[in-house]
Amino acid sequence: MSDSNICFTYGEGIEYALEKLSIPSDRRSSFNHDAQIIKNAFIEAMADSDPIFRKAFRGMSFARSYMDGIKIDLPEEFDMFVVIRLSCCALKPILVPNRTGFIFLSASGSLHPCVRQFGNEGRFVSRLAMRSWLFRHITAVMPRLQRIRCSRRHIYDLEYTSHDNGVGHTLLAIDHNDTRRRISFDFVPVFEFQASQWIPGLKIPKNSERNWIAVPRKYFKEHSDEQDERSFMLVVPSWEQLVLHKKQNLKDSLRLMLALRDAQEMGALVIYFLKIIYLYKVQGNSINWNQAPGRILIRMLVILQHSLVGKRLPIFPNHFEKISEETRRDYIRIINRMLRQLIRCRNADCLTDDDLFDIFGV
Repeated sequence: MSDSNICFTYGEGIEYALEKLSIPSDRRSSFNHDAQIIKNAFIEAMADSDPIFRKAFRGMSFARSYMDGIKIDLPEEFDMFVVIRLSCCALKPILVPNRTGFIFLSASGSLHPCVRQFGNEGRFVSRLAMRSWLFRHITAVMPRLQRIRCSRRHIYDLEYTSHDNGVGHTLLAIDHNDTRRRISFDFVPVFEFQASQWIPGLKIPKNSERNWIAVPRKYFKEHSDEQDERSFMLVVPSWEQLVLHKKQNLKDSLRLMLALRDAQEMGALVIYFLKIIYLYKVQGNSINWNQAPGRILIRMLVILQHSLVGKRLPIFPNHFEKISEETRRDYIRIINRMLRQLIRCRNADCLTDDDLFDIFGV
């Protein structure tokens, strides 16, 4: 082997990749500082935009993700919830028949831009109306969110994107003096409920004392011809915090999985898919999470491969509605190739810098 292609042991190579996928704590602190100022500026602008909106908009809630609250051109993503409260309406969650995990939000009280009448069934929150409402107000305040000064060196301009799925929104802050410095906030509007408002007839989760949220979500692909703008998905975000607590090797393997996804250009494997697979396996206690992250990665890639082959996501079957059949087959081939390469490197106890670039892009 030539000197230009360094050979690490398998464990050393994985640690090297993780180091490359991280940034120094002092630099991270600088990004966190700027992100907080940008978030505050956005909240202030939104709260001032409209009297009705000011009552409903309670700001962004960092969801204490297993990773950092911002994405800094690294394989990290973050769910940031915008909690909406309709003080003029009383919301009642109702299970949707034959739609596992889906609910409607029945609304009684005064009229609101997010609420529509649905024939004789009554009034419900409409995710389409909520998306339009948010889009209108965020677009209106964007002129105020330029040249946000975080320090003498860093001044940011903000860009806004409302995603086609009708759920996600992205704020991208670009440093005016250094356009390579960027901070991306991905957020979703949600309605929060107390644990006491858990829906009758639905199995109570282990952390039954925790609040839960309703996230706007279309039905899955097999019901695409039966879409309903009232559909929301029930989510218990504290579940993630509980099951991933003190499992650093697991978190590191997920970071590696995201790097591999990006390096292999498998963008349709959104973090939601990967998180569900990880969380489900943690609950099952079928994997030793104290083993090295490189070994956990191989196990989880096998499970991901099985999910793609069977077109089934743990907990939510048939949830690959955003992945075309051609893309799914391509991803299976890529993951098979990555598994062969990783297993070969593990067995030989050698990860070269070429391997690291091929697999993780580092």
